[in-house]
Amino acid sequence: MVKQKLLAVTITGMILILTLSGCSTLYNPATGRNEFIMINSQTEVGLGRSVIDDFTKEHPLVRDQKMQERVLSVGRKVAFVSDRKDIEYNFYVIEDKELNASTFPGGFIFMNKGLMDVLNDDELAYVLSHEVGHVAARHIAKKIQSNMAYQLLLGLAFAGAGDRTGGSVQTIAQGVDTVYNLIALSYSRKDEYEADRLGVKYAYLAGFNPYGSINALEKIKQGEGLNWKVLGYFRTHPYVEDRIKALKIIIPETIEKNRKGINGK
Repeated sequence: MVKQKLLAVTITGMILILTLSGCSTLYNPATGRNEFIMINSQTEVGLGRSVIDDFTKEHPLVRDQKMQERVLSVGRKVAFVSDRKDIEYNFYVIEDKELNASTFPGGFIFMNKGLMDVLNDDELAYVLSHEVGHVAARHIAKKIQSNMAYQLLLGLAFAGAGDRTGGSVQTIAQGVDTVYNLIALSYSRKDEYEADRLGVKYAYLAGFNPYGSINALEKIKQGEGLNWKVLGYFRTHPYVEDRIKALKIIIPETIEKNRKGINGK
């Protein structure tokens, strides 16, 4: 009886998720795969907006207008060639010396001033393209929907076991509150390599030198040796080395594959 009740609650939870999110299986041109997406674009943008105010209170934007204009200029060129155009990408620079970048749901991308200070435009284009790649591949949305689905089903299970206080609604709210914490979690290696592939592609199509990707990673790796904090997808030396090796293979393949697109022939 308990198992049947829990199964009924689980099924109800899944139906609720499908109803609330308007999810569907769709072809993602960024990944080249049909994917089950539970969070639509409007919801994803809303989730991003729900946390960026708190983020910028802790990490204020730089007052250097030229630096903001620079990231916006390069970012717009990258966004223009992105595989995902159903959202508006937003690019900012925050007052932080760590060599890092943060991307929130819905295409809100924040570059740290420390990273801006050491990268030229080709290298910056790769980092921004890498972050845009995460958004285009819906890595963030899939990470959030997995966590929220788990929390929702858990709350419904407790409700089915005797909690009649509207726990499912509370769990949904808690799921939204976890968005900020999820941003700090590392992506999987598969996601990172995919974002690198897309980063090289977008940087190249936007008119930047894709080999700037290697230079960017080399600079960040050197920064670790200078006791600068290196977070996010630049976490460990062996990992960076593996990515540089992969990029040396990806770059010429990407140039050849996309040469027609950039030449317009």
